[in-house]
This record gives sequence, C-alpha cells and structure tokens, in this order.
Amino acid sequence: MKNYMDLTGRTAIVTGASSGLGYEYCKALAENGAKVAAFARRADRLEGLREEIEKNGGTCLPVPCDVTKEEQVVQGVQKVIDTWGKIDILVNNAGAMAYCPTTELPLERWQNVVDISLTGYFLMARECGKHMIENRYGRIINTASMFGKIASFHNPILAYNATKGAIPNFTRSLAQEWAEYN
Repeated sequence: MKNYMDLTGRTAIVTGASSGLGYEYCKALAENGAKVAAFARRADRLEGLREEIEKNGGTCLPVPCDVTKEEQVVQGVQKVIDTWGKIDILVNNAGAMAYCPTTELPLERWQNVVDISLTGYFLMARECGKHMIENRYGRIINTASMFGKIASFHNPILAYNATKGAIPNFTRSLAQEWAEYN
C-alpha cells in the first residue's frame, strides 16, 4: 500500500517551532521523511528540537527568526534555500494572544498579535511563495483556530480572534492567486 504521508525528499519550514503545535508539526514532518527548518525566536528550544529530531533519524535546521521582522524572514528563508536548494512546504504556525478586555487593550498589544499572527504569515508566505512559484510546486498550511469562526466566550481575546478569522480568507486568496503555479 502506498504511504501517502511519505515526505522523503521534501523540505518544510515551520514557524512557531519552539513549542506547542509548531514543535509537534516539526517532529511529524521529520518522522515522515521531510527535512525540517524550524523557525522561532527561542533559539535554545530550537536546538533541543533539532537534537530530538536527529536522534530519531530526521533532519532539522534550527533557524532563529522573529516572523515580525522582514529582514529576519528574508534571511531565514534564504538560509533554507542555500542549505537545501528548495522549499516545498510552509507551515505558518507562529501566533500570539493578548488576554485583555477590549476597552483596556493597549494598541501595542493589539499590534503585537496582528504582527505575529497575520503579518508574519504574510511575510513567510511571500518569501516562500517566490521560490515555490519558481519551482512550480509548493504547499502552504496556515494554522487558524476555531476562534476565527466563533468568539471565545471565556476570555477577552479580540486581537487573536480577529487574526485567526482573517487566516481562512488569506489562505483562499493565496490559493486563488497561486493555483496556476501548483
């Protein structure tokens, strides 16, 4: 039977890779044969992830990167291209949350969530997309949340809800624009 999860020969980038879902996405991609570039701000945690993946026979390139910083994104993506020659998969997963009633939410906290959870997705998709279009192959997975469809009724997290609600249409728009490039 064919293994439809076989990613041998594929390269993947995962953002927010130092913990949570991003950490697990990296391990799962590596377990299925992909070379994984782990992007996150916390370099020490990325090193632990690399060790864990390599101990299990996988390949991991830690890339310290703040997805809100355009120059770091450009340099990080180029590092993956320079190392492996291509990018096949991008998992946009980095995210932030600001627990705060809207009437008390400072603009700086709002902007931080938007910068990480939406602008970071744009920067990563734009830079990886350039290479995917050139190679006529690419898969972008944008992590959203159920709170993008329904509001959290337990916690005041307006900025998080708003950015996660934007991700599905962001994804549809990219798919429409780039479909012709596979």
